[in-house]
Amino acid sequence: MNPATDSMNPAVSVVVPTVGRASLRRAVESALRQTRPVAEVMVVAAEGVALDLPSDTRITVVRTAGRVGPGAARQAGIDAAQGTVIALLDDDDEWLPEKLHCQLDAVTGRDWICSSRIAVSGPGERHRVWPRRLIAPRESVARYLFRFSSLRVGGAVLQTSTLCFPIELARKVGWDTDTVHDEPTWLLAVQRAVPELRLIQVPEVLGTYYVGAESVSRSTADRVDDYIAWGLEYLRAESPRIRGDYLCTSPVSAAVAAGSLTGVGRALRAALRYGRPGPFALAYAVLNGVRIMLRR
Repeated sequence: MNPATDSMNPAVSVVVPTVGRASLRRAVESALRQTRPVAEVMVVAAEGVALDLPSDTRITVVRTAGRVGPGAARQAGIDAAQGTVIALLDDDDEWLPEKLHCQLDAVTGRDWICSSRIAVSGPGERHRVWPRRLIAPRESVARYLFRFSSLRVGGAVLQTSTLCFPIELARKVGWDTDTVHDEPTWLLAVQRAVPELRLIQVPEVLGTYYVGAESVSRSTADRVDDYIAWGLEYLRAESPRIRGDYLCTSPVSAAVAAGSLTGVGRALRAALRYGRPGPFALAYAVLNGVRIMLRR
């Protein structure tokens, strides 16, 4: 296949990494039902993983030699893609039919990344919409994602399944390094490598992000130190406030998932040593430490 394209009607390649979950078919079908038709859907999976897929000539399966992380899987799909625009979709999420039409109508030029609001479903019967605040023009990714201005979760989000961008950006800055924060790592790197980058969030809700027991991102392993290390490496050039707020929140969330009170303590010590956290971030850390104690 050699998808035809022009500047007014770009060929979209959808990249769907998967571990073979039952929700894969739902995700792929939502990409195939777009009102702005996609050129191809690249499903990336390890050799031997069974895949339940609809029948459509636009689907291509890209196999990796062994299981790789989501960042490396996305890059494998991007490397094999033939379109000019990449749209990412996780195998447990789904898009509304007008998702791509709405986003592509909102962008112009060549150096852009487009996101949107997304409905969040789960755990259980919980339903909400993220993000509450859209990123401002020319606002840094680090400030938007990690400067804490409320105790509520979901205020600032750039969720993977909302992202689409010209393929040249992913060829200039790859996704092939897997970290505890795949999306922010790549977004930070692109924004630093491409100063003229425009990061656009359309206000419409254009998909559903499912959070449940199967979600790989909801790990109960104690990875607090990995999150702290990420913040010290990738936010070292940011302000002490941003670095401190991050260290009081993301590592603390990992500690809560693992039920680790000592993890909350490690995160707090790192925040006070290497940053200058604001009051909301400090309150978040303290309240979640109390939350773990009450569980016990």
